[in-house]
Amino acid sequence: MQERAQRTREAIVRAAAAAFEVNGYGATRLQDIVGAESVSKGALYFHFPAKEALAVAIVGEYAALWGQLIERLRPQHPRAVELLIEFSWEIGAAFQSNVVTRAGIRLLLETRLYESQMAPPYEQWTAAIEELLREAARQGDLAPGVDIANVGRFIVASFTGLQQVAMAGGGPITPDACITAMWRCMLPGLVRGERLPEFIGILERRGEGASAPRPADAR
Repeated sequence: MQERAQRTREAIVRAAAAAFEVNGYGATRLQDIVGAESVSKGALYFHFPAKEALAVAIVGEYAALWGQLIERLRPQHPRAVELLIEFSWEIGAAFQSNVVTRAGIRLLLETRLYESQMAPPYEQWTAAIEELLREAARQGDLAPGVDIANVGRFIVASFTGLQQVAMAGGGPITPDACITAMWRCMLPGLVRGERLPEFIGILERRGEGASAPRPADAR
């Protein structure tokens, strides 16, 4: 795709995401998107002939974000448990800064369009988390007897549930604080006892730097 066409498509996706985030899928009309971020009617229908196609594109971007963040963070965090913790904070940052992420979450809550157009993202996310857990086991960080499949599903459910609660206005707690609380509960049963202080230290250092500026966009 040519650079100009790609920029136009991205502008359309952002405008649609802003509309879906505020109005939801059912109440959003294609007319609501035309004019936003200089989106013309012709460009909109060229790239996305129907509202469903826009919703699928937004859910697809959000679904792909998990793998993209893991790969971006991997060179900085060779220990898989540390990578999981840092990844969860980046997902929280994306929720705060990225309208496509927030719209993707709302669309997953409101529609089942993605099931007819793409593989359900939860399976993809669970597979990525399970692979990190297997890596952590090879590194000797997991506690004996950890059921990787069950823990992988639980972590995905926890990440997505925290976002959904925040989306629904479930309280003033920040994503960082909520994610940190999740790991404080989860780590004692997940990692070996002798490794626990190291990983708790990561959480504590994050708390000390909570006032540091966050990236503008985590996509």
